[in-house]
Amino acid sequence: MAMMEKNLTGSTKEKQLVIDSDVHAYFDSIEELVPYCDESLQKRLNIGPFKKKAFNGKVVSSAEFRFPECRYINPLSVLRLDAFAPNGSIPGADPEFVAKDLLDRTNTQYAILNSANATMGAFHNVDVANGFNSAYNDWQYENWCEKDSRYKMSMLVSPLDPVAAVKEIERIGKKPGVVAVNLQTTSIPFGKRNLYPIYEIAQEYGLPMLVHPDSEQSGENSPSQAVGPASTYMEWHTCLGLMAQRNIASLVCEGVFERFPKLKFVFAEYGMGWLPGLMWRLDKNWKALRDEVPWLKNRPSEYIRSNVRLATQPIEEPFRPKDLLEVIQMAGAEDMLLYSSDYPHWDGDEADRVFSTLPKELKHKIFYENALNTYDFNR
Repeated sequence: MAMMEKNLTGSTKEKQLVIDSDVHAYFDSIEELVPYCDESLQKRLNIGPFKKKAFNGKVVSSAEFRFPECRYINPLSVLRLDAFAPNGSIPGADPEFVAKDLLDRTNTQYAILNSANATMGAFHNVDVANGFNSAYNDWQYENWCEKDSRYKMSMLVSPLDPVAAVKEIERIGKKPGVVAVNLQTTSIPFGKRNLYPIYEIAQEYGLPMLVHPDSEQSGENSPSQAVGPASTYMEWHTCLGLMAQRNIASLVCEGVFERFPKLKFVFAEYGMGWLPGLMWRLDKNWKALRDEVPWLKNRPSEYIRSNVRLATQPIEEPFRPKDLLEVIQMAGAEDMLLYSSDYPHWDGDEADRVFSTLPKELKHKIFYENALNTYDFNR
């Protein structure tokens, strides 16, 4: 779908309608969650009237709550320095400004919100993680989804507590602004059977699972690089796709998509250039080793094309632009790719610049149609 707009010469041109599958909603301070937390959780998060007091300029208690933190920090800032709101909010923290700066400017019909400064998917204390997730979900729904119907959210759950995750999905999973379930980590194999209750209710509610890089190598997270930790942010960021590959193989080989055929898994911010090789290797090994996985009725690549979706940012940028099209065609991924801006992060992909060399029909699929077929916006 496209709309017409006039350019500077007075002539009209088509402007692509956009669904953005990765927009980050920040809060300026964790204190914003106080109205959504009971007294017990406020104490454990060290917020509100229960915040530890300072004595002579120092915090009295060393038990102050801290989010699990990634070891790798962008030396230039992970946030776009041109996206601060006029009211002084950090980039991504003012829903009204984000609507003007991103949604209006890029003709975005829907934006899927992913948590930004809230990383609890592998936090070691699952009670705190579960309480925080519920508070954050309520905060995001009230302050974003109810303020502008273009905002849709991926709700947070903890994969370390599937029972609590199911209860949280039952609590808010049918709200009209909730369109996905965010597991917040990729450092555990997603094919494991203890996660099946989450998948069962997500399929029942029509909610795709969504995963995104967060605090790898923190909390209960294992290293994101199987051969050991990276030395630099550049190395860590480049190798994020390894986690997506490992988990797609887990989902396929463990038979998750055979058991839950309507379940979609969205991998956001892992790239896609590695996809053909992963498909080829899985298909080749399945031919010889299918006795190990008798539950797989189809080739692994068929499950991947049917049930896996990849948010495009940060899209690979080959020296020859036409090579990107060939990679997409080699993987048969025309229906798998979902445009994402990653606003307001440093390596975001602008809708009016990315995919400029791709055929018009394929661009329409990536920018709009594929997301429309992945998320239920009419909940």
